[in-house]
Amino acid sequence: MSEVISETAPDVTGASEKPAAGDSGTVLIVEDSPIIRRLIRDQVKKLGYIAKEAENGAEALVSMEEELPDCVILDLMMPVMSGPELLDKMQESEKLRNVPVIVVTALSDMDKIVFCIEKGAADYMQKPFRAQILRARLASCIERKKLHDREMQLQQQLAEHSALLEERVNKQVKQITAAQLSTIFAMCKLAESRDEDTGEHIERVREICYLLALRLLEKPNPNEPPPPPEFPDNIRTAAPLHDIGKVAVSDLILQKPGKLTDAEFETMKTHTTAGYSLLADVDNLHPGNNFIHMGKEIALYHHEKWNGRGYPTGKKEMEIPISARIMALADVYDALTHQRCYKPAMSHEEAMRIILDGRGSHFDPYLTDLFVELEDDIIRVSKELDEKVTSAAAS
Repeated sequence: MSEVISETAPDVTGASEKPAAGDSGTVLIVEDSPIIRRLIRDQVKKLGYIAKEAENGAEALVSMEEELPDCVILDLMMPVMSGPELLDKMQESEKLRNVPVIVVTALSDMDKIVFCIEKGAADYMQKPFRAQILRARLASCIERKKLHDREMQLQQQLAEHSALLEERVNKQVKQITAAQLSTIFAMCKLAESRDEDTGEHIERVREICYLLALRLLEKPNPNEPPPPPEFPDNIRTAAPLHDIGKVAVSDLILQKPGKLTDAEFETMKTHTTAGYSLLADVDNLHPGNNFIHMGKEIALYHHEKWNGRGYPTGKKEMEIPISARIMALADVYDALTHQRCYKPAMSHEEAMRIILDGRGSHFDPYLTDLFVELEDDIIRVSKELDEKVTSAAAS
C-alpha cells in the first residue's frame, strides 16, 4: 500500500504543529480502509484535534446526527454510501450543509474533484498528501466553521433581541392605543348620551358590525374584493365613531320627542359631514391609522342607501364603502329594536320585516342575507348587552 501521509517533507507553512489553545475542534474521518483511517486519525490527533471515525457515508450520517463535527475528511470510494452520496445528503440537511468537507482521493482526475466541490465540498487533498497540507486544510476549514457558527449565534442573539424589542414596543403601542381608543370611545358615548334613550347603542352596533364582518370574511361577496383579515377588528373599533358628529347638533333637535321638521332634519343630516370633518382632522394629524380611516367612511356614509336615495352624497350600491353598508344594517336594526325619544321599541320580528323590506333598496342585498343568517347571534348579543345595562342600573 502506498504511503497516505508523508511526514518527512519540510514544513513550508511556518505554522506551529498544533492549533492554539481553545482553537481545537472535532474532525470526523470517513474512510472505509481501517489502515488509512488510523493514519489520518493519528495525524489529526497529533495536530491537536479530536478525531472521530466512520467507515462509510451511512455511518457518518448517524455520527453527525449524534454530534456535529467541525470538519469532515471524506474518502470518495466507499461501500454502502459513497463520498458523493454523503455530500448530497449533507446538502439536503439544514443542520449538516454548513459542515466543511475535505475530500481525500487517490484520483488525479480534476473533473472528479470539481464534481465534489460543486456538491458542496470545501476543499480537497490527493493521496499521498503531506502532514503540513492536512494541517493547513483543517485549520482553514475549522476556522471557517467557527466563523459561521459565531455568525449564526450573533444572528440568533440579534433576532432574539429584535423580537424582545418588538414585543416591548408593541406592548407600549397597545397601551397607548388602548388609552386613545378609550378616550375616543368616551367621546362617542358622550355624543350618544345627549340623544335620550340610546342607552348602550354604540356597544350593540359595534358587536353586530363585528359579527357581520366576521361572516363576510368567511363568505365574501363574489362580486367584490374580499375584505382583509384585519377588517372585523377594524370595524369593531371604528363602529363607535359613526355618530360622533352629533356633538355638532343642537340638543333641541337630538332630544325632540316628536317628528323633526324638514329644516330640523336637514340639520340632523349634518352629523355625517361633521363627524367626517372631525375625524379627517385627526387623520391629518396622525395619518396611517386604519380605524380612523374606516371611522371617516362610516361617519360620512352610514346613512347612504343601496338605491342611491340616502344622504349626504347619494352614493349607491358598491360606491358606498363596505364598512358603511354594514353599519347601515346594524344602526337601523338597533334603532328599531330600542326605544328612542320619538318612538317606542319594536320587536325583533317587526324589525327584521323592515330590514328585509329594505333589501336591495335601503340595504346591500348580499349583506342583508348574511344578516338574516346571523339572526340568532344578533338577538343574543343585543340581549346580553341590554342585560348588562339593566344590571348596572340596578347596582
